[in-house]
Amino acid sequence: MLATLRGRVRHIAGDHCILEVNGVGYHVLLSLAALEKLSHAEEEVLLYTYLYHKEDAMTLYGFLHPEEKNLFAQVITVSGIGPKTALAIFSVLSPNHFRRAVLAEDTGALCEVPGIGLKSAQRLIIELKSRLAKEDGDQKSTTTPGLPLEDAVAALVALGYTSTVASGAVKETWRENPNLKVPDLIRRALQKLVKK
Repeated sequence: MLATLRGRVRHIAGDHCILEVNGVGYHVLLSLAALEKLSHAEEEVLLYTYLYHKEDAMTLYGFLHPEEKNLFAQVITVSGIGPKTALAIFSVLSPNHFRRAVLAEDTGALCEVPGIGLKSAQRLIIELKSRLAKEDGDQKSTTTPGLPLEDAVAALVALGYTSTVASGAVKETWRENPNLKVPDLIRRALQKLVKK
């Protein structure tokens, strides 16, 4: 599975970019906010990617931050919310704004997203609120540096683990040895998951 891509942006269109990696162009769908940032990129960029597979198509979605990819993976588990609607959410709301809207049960903010009506907004709140609240509680209960843990969790999610399972394994591993670098953190967390 493609977890990340690093390359140069060769073309940007309405909902996607072509990212050239070692001579190969990847068609990657992104949020409008991400496309806006990429339109100014002159150097190589790193995209966190999510490969969505269904019977008749494989579509690559890209994100500038692992947190956004993690949220996207959770949003598409909500009944009635597909990847295009999930991407539209991050075109209108930042990941933090989306989290706050779900936790505060702010259906008005969620309904600002094209394709999300009141029922869809209520489903997002019902199915995601407890998960996001638990994640927030876990983050507040530890003084861990966020980014290395997020990168490790994103890597495990890319391997097919749920964000809850991945997060639990990474945090348990980090508590045992907070000096681990991200690759070692991922490797040891994966060893824990394989043993379970």
